[in-house]
Amino acid sequence: MSQTARRRFGSAAALLLALWLVVPATAAEKDKRQVLQQARGSYYSLNAHGFSDFQCTTTPDWEALLQDLRKSDPARADRTVALLKQIQFTVRFDTAGSTKVTHTSVPAENDEMAKGLNQIYGGAEQAISGFFDTWSPFMLTSPFPAVDSEYQLDDQGGEWSLSYKEGTSDVVTTMGKDLVIHELRIISPEFRSSIRPQFLTSREGLLLAGYQADYQGKTPEDATALTVKIDYQEVNGLPLPRTLDVSGSQAGSPFRVSFSFSGCQANRH
Repeated sequence: MSQTARRRFGSAAALLLALWLVVPATAAEKDKRQVLQQARGSYYSLNAHGFSDFQCTTTPDWEALLQDLRKSDPARADRTVALLKQIQFTVRFDTAGSTKVTHTSVPAENDEMAKGLNQIYGGAEQAISGFFDTWSPFMLTSPFPAVDSEYQLDDQGGEWSLSYKEGTSDVVTTMGKDLVIHELRIISPEFRSSIRPQFLTSREGLLLAGYQADYQGKTPEDATALTVKIDYQEVNGLPLPRTLDVSGSQAGSPFRVSFSFSGCQANRH
């Protein structure tokens, strides 16, 4: 595009923006903005309460993970639990929604043991980070787009349907007339997901209490189903996870794991 053409294009875009600002929104548009504004204000937001960051020690429930081994070989289960209890995971989460999971390591007696330990480290880190990736939009900022952004909000009788784009993804959120989210669906070139959240009612807004989720990648084998339950603790006046129970299946294989969060420190602006 030539410089002259770019100037003309820029002038036209500026004119359209000016017209958009000058021409009043219709009553229907105003009503929908009010609905979305009210919805955004109905949910708890850590950032709205001055959140800066937090850090917790995170401990998997090793006994629950090894319950099948204990049935067949109790002595080996005892040795394994004693070994795994030496591992300490630490999670750090900040106002940008960035999650960092670190861990201590235990000496491996051989290559096979080292491989197994690395799988444990990686699996725990992925589970913790994956949880906070889902938790963040509901608890850190808002599960809704900005009121003045581009979206479609349709009244479907008993519920609202909110659709918009987020990068290359299409997002569709359905919620009741009470503004409680029923489902959030994301469709991207890489995966499809459906999240069905549950909430606790607090004086400062709805808290995410858990969710059921389905994730489908590019292949039928790349499928995960989750059921997550969250229990909270108050740290420096902020609600942070106390325990996390995760169950489901990955590529058809069932699993269940629980985490506890202790020694938490939370900072506020």
